[in-house]
Amino acid sequence: MSLTQEFLSFVLDGDEYGVPILDVREVRGWSPVREIPNSPSYMKGVLEIRGEYVPIVDLRLRFGLHAATLGPTTVVIVLNDAQYHPLGIIVDGVSEVYPLKDEQIKPAPHVAPEVDHSYVRGIASVDSGHLILIHLDALFDAAELVEPHHEVHSGA
Repeated sequence: MSLTQEFLSFVLDGDEYGVPILDVREVRGWSPVREIPNSPSYMKGVLEIRGEYVPIVDLRLRFGLHAATLGPTTVVIVLNDAQYHPLGIIVDGVSEVYPLKDEQIKPAPHVAPEVDHSYVRGIASVDSGHLILIHLDALFDAAELVEPHHEVHSGA
């Protein structure tokens, strides 16, 4: 007997991706964020949600695509990482929820050694085409995104 998991799908630059529904805290519209100096280019800032600071990242930039156009139709999916830290990802739109059995999820193809696909958990065939399942912890460390980065300079 195989296990079935549900995945929330979202669209990014025409492709459909999925994350485990159990990792999703909420789906919300865009709100202005507080920028964090010296953060990675894909880090848009932090947003206070119910007393908790949530790092908000542009998934397009993290995937090497052009930046998201931020506006009233922008969608943010707030997720939990493996340590239950919140992380908000900016996506083009939320699609639907797919129940998938373990055997429906195929490993990601190995394209080339220089291409990092460690964030791809697997690929599943769905009615609309292919669903790329992502492993968020391979993309981000949510706790590290909100902690200030300090460089140590040694005196010479």
